[in-house]
Amino acid sequence: MFAKMDYAYAVYKEGSFTRAAEKLFISQPSLSAAIKNLEKEIGAPLFERTGGGVLLTEAGRAYMDAAQRVMAIRSELEARISDMNGLSVGRLSVGGTNYLCSHVLAGIINRFSSQYPGVEVELVEAKSQSLLDAVRADALDIVVDSFDSLPEGFEGYPLAREQILLCVPAELPINARLSDFAILPEQIYAGVSLADIPAVSIADFGAESFILLKSGNDMYNRAMHIFDRGGVTPRVAFSVDQLNISYALADSGMGLCFATDTLFRFARLGRSLCLYKIREADLGRTLCIAYKKNRYCTRAMTEFIRIARESDL
Repeated sequence: MFAKMDYAYAVYKEGSFTRAAEKLFISQPSLSAAIKNLEKEIGAPLFERTGGGVLLTEAGRAYMDAAQRVMAIRSELEARISDMNGLSVGRLSVGGTNYLCSHVLAGIINRFSSQYPGVEVELVEAKSQSLLDAVRADALDIVVDSFDSLPEGFEGYPLAREQILLCVPAELPINARLSDFAILPEQIYAGVSLADIPAVSIADFGAESFILLKSGNDMYNRAMHIFDRGGVTPRVAFSVDQLNISYALADSGMGLCFATDTLFRFARLGRSLCLYKIREADLGRTLCIAYKKNRYCTRAMTEFIRIARESDL
């Protein structure tokens, strides 16, 4: 029963028999046959085949709603049994955005795996909203991301406070005029307190070109808030999906971007940039480790959270 349920759920999540078969490591004909047998048992079709993929039928929506509840119960049962066996075996899924996976989570996972080599850790990289949805659906155990406050239905702990900075290519003439306010990446490496450095207005950069993240990213929302407060309509040179990419383009002189001091503290990059605190930005955002409220917190989750909180972020 569970195998067929997993197959149907994979088709639903992937929106395609082909992609689901690839993810499940089975042939598409085998997957199609399994779904047909399941639909025969249920007595109704689950999917409507379209040119662009598949859509759920009314029976399919009811089935997936029940399947998600069954899978959550199964996952909790497996977790409780795993806890009975100690941390010699087990699984843990952790998610973060691209730059957090690259520069923050990598070190935490390394420390966790060194202590508990028998626990398999799955690292999931995605946009913030997709990660939160995965935690809500019990498809992900833990998320590490930046928040003003934890979303409704989540519990968690703060790990660090992040400062949002404007990254400006060093060769731009505006840096000479604002040299008293500029922060060099090397100062962040050295642990200089940013609280003592004055901020400038985003309006000072209104004539420059910007590299922004695409809509749906937290940093995009914050950038739009900054522009709105500063009365600036940005000239957008590039719209990209990842903070790492926007930073790399800015470092190459292609435009200005927003980043956080976390990126510079961990990546030790950006020697071709001048950094500025922006007056219209909020005081910052909090990097947190979070999980679904009221769910069973496994020993693996508990230990991973402990290690993350003890890490020097």
